[in-house]
Amino acid sequence: MEKIQISKRKIEDWIKQGYDVLQDGKLIKIEGDLQEFLQQFAHDTADTVPKTYLLKELLTWPEEELEKL
Repeated sequence: MEKIQISKRKIEDWIKQGYDVLQDGKLIKIEGDLQEFLQQFAHDTADTVPKTYLLKELLTWPEEELEKL
């Protein structure tokens, strides 16, 4: 599988397309309340919780950190 290079420009494009979250390498559009969606993972352990990133939050990260995702 090809690794996607993540940049702020790419994230902005994903947000414009209606995506809200990057979870385990997959883009997700949240239907309903975003906080409710995130709450479902609150009781998961570090071993079982999917890696979930809010796209709007990723826009605040430095480019160097985005390259590590």
